[in-house]
Amino acid sequence: MTMPNPEIAEDKLEPVLYYISFERIEQLNRSAVAIVAARRGPSCPSLLQPDHELTDPKKLVVEIAKYCSDEPGFVRHDMPIQEMVFRMLLLRGNKPTPLEELHYDLTEKWASPTRPISITQENLNRVLASDTFYGFSQYNADD
Repeated sequence: MTMPNPEIAEDKLEPVLYYISFERIEQLNRSAVAIVAARRGPSCPSLLQPDHELTDPKKLVVEIAKYCSDEPGFVRHDMPIQEMVFRMLLLRGNKPTPLEELHYDLTEKWASPTRPISITQENLNRVLASDTFYGFSQYNADD
């Protein structure tokens, strides 16, 4: 009897990557600019602009990644899980991020003794896949 080689099996599995799809947010009849702009920290220069002049959510993401990464409280352990993931993706410049990395950050970096976050990767995947607000989408390199 031969045993399957776990190394081969792992190599064949593509990691699940998540990012924020602005197109999906628009399909949900929401404004990507408004959703992203609402997460700007106090050090973001665009706060000096009137909101009606903000037109590009990608520029806001770049700004948030640059100015909010060192702001205490940008991601807090008392936020809902989807909000935490949304802000983590913003801090990463909306780069497609492995589910495993998001899971690690949630359960190790952002959990606290007063709010332990015990969610499996499978359940986190289910939570992100069923999102109807933040525009979470699985990244497909073929797109």
